[in-house]
Amino acid sequence: MNPTIEQQHAIDMALHGQSCKVTAYAGAGKTSTLKLIGNAKHHQHGMYLAFNKAIATEAQSKFNHNVKCKTFHSLAYNSVPRWLTNKLKNRRLMSNQLASRHDLENYQVPVALVKQRGEDDQKRLFNSKRMATSMMNAVGYFCRSNYSEIQLSQVYAALPDWMDDTYRAELANILLPKAHDYWNDILNPAGINRLEHDHYLKYWALSNPVINADFILFDEAQDADPIMLNVLSKQRAQVIYVGDRHQQIYAFRGAVNAMQSLDIAETRLSQSFRFGENIADLANKILFNVLDEEIPLRGFEQIDSNVGEVTDMVADAFIYRTNAAALSNMVELVKIGREPRLEVDTGSLLKNIEDAKKVKSGIKVHDGSVFEGFSNWEEVIEYTNEVSGNDLKALVSLINKVGEEALISSLLKSNSSDYDCIVTTAHKSKGLEFNKVKLGGDFFYKEAAAPGEKILTEDEARLLYVAATRAKKQLDISALNPLFKKIGYNTQAEVAT
Repeated sequence: MNPTIEQQHAIDMALHGQSCKVTAYAGAGKTSTLKLIGNAKHHQHGMYLAFNKAIATEAQSKFNHNVKCKTFHSLAYNSVPRWLTNKLKNRRLMSNQLASRHDLENYQVPVALVKQRGEDDQKRLFNSKRMATSMMNAVGYFCRSNYSEIQLSQVYAALPDWMDDTYRAELANILLPKAHDYWNDILNPAGINRLEHDHYLKYWALSNPVINADFILFDEAQDADPIMLNVLSKQRAQVIYVGDRHQQIYAFRGAVNAMQSLDIAETRLSQSFRFGENIADLANKILFNVLDEEIPLRGFEQIDSNVGEVTDMVADAFIYRTNAAALSNMVELVKIGREPRLEVDTGSLLKNIEDAKKVKSGIKVHDGSVFEGFSNWEEVIEYTNEVSGNDLKALVSLINKVGEEALISSLLKSNSSDYDCIVTTAHKSKGLEFNKVKLGGDFFYKEAAAPGEKILTEDEARLLYVAATRAKKQLDISALNPLFKKIGYNTQAEVAT
């Protein structure tokens, strides 16, 4: 294939041999550009790095033999000692066993005033099992960071944010040496704690590894963990970072937006080959008016795409902000004869519904439940009715309308291979594309904003951008008309059938 002008700029920049970044907007031919770069550097050994094995395997079928396709974890696994990776086979200790092994205790913890869910919610039990879970999470944060020692701030972050700040800091100080003990056991050949994949990645990164390649293509760099960027920054090889700063949607996991943070030469792929000008115009309202972008996303003239109403009977994909809203939509689609496949965090939803059953029976739930702090279902109803913008409203409304058993049954049947549409969330939709897309009305935004204040946070704007740019031909934003009007988009009323 002949490269476009933008693709040729990326190839020329890569041929200069200096580390650089290629910002590729949604549908802008990122994969084909990477292949062109690999071909242009055919006289050198390249390494394409992806986040998961499936992407790396697919990429290997597209690149020439001079480019090997791996994941960071596979590089680490093949480089660390076998005594360490053999610990992947260790029996997983349950949180109560870890609590006993590390002498963790129960605590009655004051609840921050803004997090209290009623007069009886001034203190909550934070038991030893949850202390153990926080200890493991703190080690996880450490493993994804570029620190060489576990930080107090990482332990603090691993404790729930409903805690009073002062007490949370005290617990962090108590838990820090326990986290060190846990990590030291991982590093001990005779240790019994089970190894996780991020553990051997950290072990490898701390050894200052050298990646055997002349150039490295790092895909989806906007969602890189700090540890990955730290390893790449120390390489003698040229590193070409590829991604879209506006598609970073995993900052809550500690990801660092390399496409924004790295001060190196940059070129853009702004021409989308996924959709036409109408969808690009809508996406640009998010990019320019919320995310402060200056270079527009350009739609493909040869694709006729429209923004207007799409009926539920013909939509290929329904994309929501939350799991609960997606599940609610799936239930309604079944009623009208559609056969939807639900692509959400099913495990989390099932746990939430089971916890709702407990609260309805007067049983208080803990372990980080979304219903933690409530004594009964009446308190849940009161909270969702009185607290604006709360994240429980959609789930509680659905439970009241359909019932727990019916929802559980629907969830267990929701991943059939025989389906005629997809119901999913913005997070799960990343990397996918569909002809006809409907966006749900549950994306978070401020209905009233102060002068100069944006109605969307940057995180929410990026999620909305990802969701909207999954559509190839038809995009329905009617459930979000008020939001798009506020960011300067004139909504239309065409009906696609």
